[in-house]
Amino acid sequence: MGTITSRQFPFSAVIMITSLVAVASAYFLWTLWMRSDFGLTTWAEWSDISWQVAEVDSRGRIIRLGSHPMAIAALAGTISVCFVAFMFGAWQFLTGNEIRRKKDNDAASNRIEKVGQELDDEVLVLLGLLRQHTDVSSLHSEVLAKVNKTLPSLTTPDQVRGVVQRLIAENTKIRSEVDVLNARLQQSQTQIEKLRSSLSESQYLGMLDAVTQLKNRHWLEANLPREVKAASELNEPLCLIMADVDHFKKINDTFGHTVGDEILRRFGELLSKNIKGRDTAVRYGGEEFVVLLPQTQIEGADNLGEQIRDELQRKKWMHHRTGKPIGTVTASFGIAELRPGDGPESLLERADAKLYEAKADGRNCVKSDSD
Repeated sequence: MGTITSRQFPFSAVIMITSLVAVASAYFLWTLWMRSDFGLTTWAEWSDISWQVAEVDSRGRIIRLGSHPMAIAALAGTISVCFVAFMFGAWQFLTGNEIRRKKDNDAASNRIEKVGQELDDEVLVLLGLLRQHTDVSSLHSEVLAKVNKTLPSLTTPDQVRGVVQRLIAENTKIRSEVDVLNARLQQSQTQIEKLRSSLSESQYLGMLDAVTQLKNRHWLEANLPREVKAASELNEPLCLIMADVDHFKKINDTFGHTVGDEILRRFGELLSKNIKGRDTAVRYGGEEFVVLLPQTQIEGADNLGEQIRDELQRKKWMHHRTGKPIGTVTASFGIAELRPGDGPESLLERADAKLYEAKADGRNCVKSDSD
């Protein structure tokens, strides 16, 4: 049995529960206060308001006992405040996950941009060092050229010795400057390697879905054209499965987005468990998933889709915190096989059309190009 766990009980849910408890408590206390034997009189001596009003007949008998308008107003005000708090908590609960996902995506984009800028800066430093190295080499060449011009005019040993000493001093200076430049070049190269590694990691994380840890739509858009082109050029089969969790909105509305995210995560694990080799599972968006199957005939893709559908259907789910049964979770599948002249868009469109057929046919089924 699949058990849904909550990684963190959301504060918005606390607001909602507290609001409901406050409404129930206010109504309970108000009911007690309306009783004549509850003894509210002493507590309310500060006010001229009677919490109960009575209508009597000519003999002084009570023929109707009701609540004072101020008592009703106090109860209504309490309920209104609690209702506003409940709606605020519900709004936070329903939108919190989406906001978190957007923040994660923004953080990944900012990280990639920051690393890219640092890499550009380091490349500029490297270019400056190379330019400096070139300047030093040019200066050394100029010195050698000058010495070469003076060599024919040297007639005494002292003159020759002076030129040699000058060359030695110049060579020592050049060697020192070259050593410094080499050290700085090595340091810059190390920094560039670190930045390239960080950029690759950031780009990799930017291709992952934050909830399921599967590849995301960005990855599919970058890699599907490459797979389609390779399959077409090599005349190899390529299939694409599009899957959609049935009645997912109802699950979210009934059990909350935390449970919904956990179901998406478990479904992603189920897809990953059933694929191998170059096959790739992708969260396409919302409750939609794509499985890319290079070198796979349509019959194999059909069998895989049916296998995943059956395994998901046989799972029984319950909420770990409340123990409330969630019941059966199912999914619908549409499968398309690459045809001559197909591009990435047409392959996706045909898989999506087959998925629509599966939904129209009652859900929890597989529709394929082979039908």
